[in-house]
Amino acid sequence: MKTTIILVVYKSKLEDSNTYTSLLSVLNNNQSLKKDLSIVIYDNSPEKQELPTNNQALEVSYVHDPRNLGLATAYNFAYQLSLKNKSEWLLLLDHDTTLNEDYVKAILKVDKSIPDQIAAVVPKVVSKNIMISPVTSLSLLPLLEERPTPGLQTSPIMAINSGALIKIDFLKQIGGFTEEFPLDYLDHWLFYKIYNTGHKVLLLDGVELQHELSVMDFGSISSARYRSILDSEIKYYKNYRKELFPAYKKLMVRRLIRQILIEKNKKIAAYTLRRLFSL
Repeated sequence: MKTTIILVVYKSKLEDSNTYTSLLSVLNNNQSLKKDLSIVIYDNSPEKQELPTNNQALEVSYVHDPRNLGLATAYNFAYQLSLKNKSEWLLLLDHDTTLNEDYVKAILKVDKSIPDQIAAVVPKVVSKNIMISPVTSLSLLPLLEERPTPGLQTSPIMAINSGALIKIDFLKQIGGFTEEFPLDYLDHWLFYKIYNTGHKVLLLDGVELQHELSVMDFGSISSARYRSILDSEIKYYKNYRKELFPAYKKLMVRRLIRQILIEKNKKIAAYTLRRLFSL
C-alpha cells in the first residue's frame, strides 16, 4: 500500500516533535514499514530548520512556508504530491501526537481490499485521560456522549486530523481539502464530507494514541486563537450543520454567560457577544 505522510509543524523543532521522533523510532525499528512510504514535513514556522540526520534513508521532503496559512494548504500540497507518487492513502499528522508501534503497523498495513465505502481509517485518541477522538457528530457536546466502538462507523462521527488515514480516491472525489477552513474545523468539514458523500469511517481496534490538545479549555487560549475557532465554528454550523444551528445559538448564549460569570475573560466574552448578535 503506497502511502504519503504529511506532518505539519509550527514553531516546533523536529527533534522536539513527539510525532516526528516517535514515527522515526518505529520506522527505524521496522524497516519493512518503509516500503512505498514517503514523508512530507510542512513547516509553517517563521524560521527554516534543517532536517535531522537520523531518518535512515527514508524518503523525506521538507517544505518551509513562513506564511503560516494553516493546515489546508499543507494538506493540499501533500495531496497533490500523493497524486504524482500514485499513493493510495494520505496520512495526516500534527507535531504533538505521540505515535506507537501498534498504531504505525496498523495504519501502514491497511489492506488494499478494504471496502470502497471506507474513506478514512482512524485510531482512538486520548488527551489527559479523556477520549477526544473519534466522537459522534450528531451532538453539539460530543465529549458528553457515549464514544464510538471499534469497527465500521455507519453513523456519522468526527475524528481529529492527526492520526487519520484518508483514501486518495475519496479526496479526488471532493477535490482535496477546502480552503474555507484553513485551520480550525477542517476536521469537522472533512468527516462531514465523508458521510455526506455516502462513505464510512473505520475505527481501529486495540490502537490508542496520546495527543496534546490545546483547545480543550477555551479559557486557557489567547483571544486571537479563540476568535479563529469561534469564526470557524459558526461558519461550520451555519453552512453545513444547519439542522444544529438553532441549538448552537443557544449554546453560544450559555457559553457567554459562563465566560462572564466564571472565566471572567472580558476580551473573549466581548467577541462572543459580538458574534452572537451578528447571527
